[in-house]
Amino acid sequence: MAVTSALVLGIDLGTTYSTAAAVLDGRIHFILDARGEACIPSVVHFPKGRPPIVGAEASKLRATDPQNTVFGIKRLVGKTADSPAARLLDACSAFKIKPQPSGEALVAVRAGDLPASEVAAIILRHLRERAEARFGRKIDKAVLTVPVTASAETRAAMIACGRMAGMEVLRIVSEPCSGGVARGANWGDAPLLVYDFGGGTFDATVVRKAGRELKVLSSGGDDCLGGDDFDMAFARWVASGVYRAHGVEATKDVILWNRIQHQCELVKRALSGAESARYTLPDALGPPARRIGIDVVVQRQHVTPLWQELVDRSIAASIGTVEGAGIPIAELAGVLLIGGTTYIPQVRDGVAAAIPRTLFVEEDPQTAVARGAALLGAHPELLAD
Repeated sequence: MAVTSALVLGIDLGTTYSTAAAVLDGRIHFILDARGEACIPSVVHFPKGRPPIVGAEASKLRATDPQNTVFGIKRLVGKTADSPAARLLDACSAFKIKPQPSGEALVAVRAGDLPASEVAAIILRHLRERAEARFGRKIDKAVLTVPVTASAETRAAMIACGRMAGMEVLRIVSEPCSGGVARGANWGDAPLLVYDFGGGTFDATVVRKAGRELKVLSSGGDDCLGGDDFDMAFARWVASGVYRAHGVEATKDVILWNRIQHQCELVKRALSGAESARYTLPDALGPPARRIGIDVVVQRQHVTPLWQELVDRSIAASIGTVEGAGIPIAELAGVLLIGGTTYIPQVRDGVAAAIPRTLFVEEDPQTAVARGAALLGAHPELLAD
């Protein structure tokens, strides 16, 4: 295999988490944050009089300064303020989303009205700087990934993001294709359905091996469907319970509503590994002198009906993508599950029931896209253009 001479950073800019990796001495190395984690929250906080804060520390500040803490920026890159993805983000965020004449949405924070691409570039720059610190060398080239449904405007905006972050973007790759490269094409000669359920988007792609390359037969997806929508459905259920029990409209309290959403994500993750999980939010309600908390045990059966419509949408998009490839489901080698939302048992069970083929589950589905991007940075011939 031909190997590029420069170290190329493979980056998965995610709606909820972002991951970067590079191939060095034949091995994939992830870029880690201060916690030692490869999945870095895609959150940027704008403090007063100081540079932006990125990642886990920024995520903590959603609870106390949500108006100046931007999350989900991927949903705005290359899109207008009235796009469905922007409206979806606006419904669950405390920071303001504004239009601008040139098209791409702005976010209004204390640092000013910033184009979405500029905020995304802050995250990419953070990943580049951490990579340079880890490898002890300058990095100025990257392979970036985008949802399979990304428009030409979004792809162009991502190239601009990379440039603002100090990197030349060598290639823009769809996320499920990158995930397929990470898998290593070891499923045989039959076509494979890549089912990529991330934090903000759902992608489906049918790929087939052609020698050492992967070729795309068909693609589809939903750029308004992701794990964040599971969190939001869960949060609305919690808010409804708070209103019934205490008469408090949680969605009207910016700080409380952000705390509820953040806790829903944590409990969602816990429910992926257990039948029940405790939902606790200390000192959430009531006057300052008599604050009370939220403390309930949530069963999987409580959230199943909240999430079923979201699972069904992903399956419908997947079946439509297979039909677009002109092949029957029975001829698939299997379904490759990638993206953090595929940890949810309800998602895996739904796919297994609707598409009865072998499920290929990555050891870490949340980092598969970045792994594939890193491999393509070192070995671009692995994926046909």
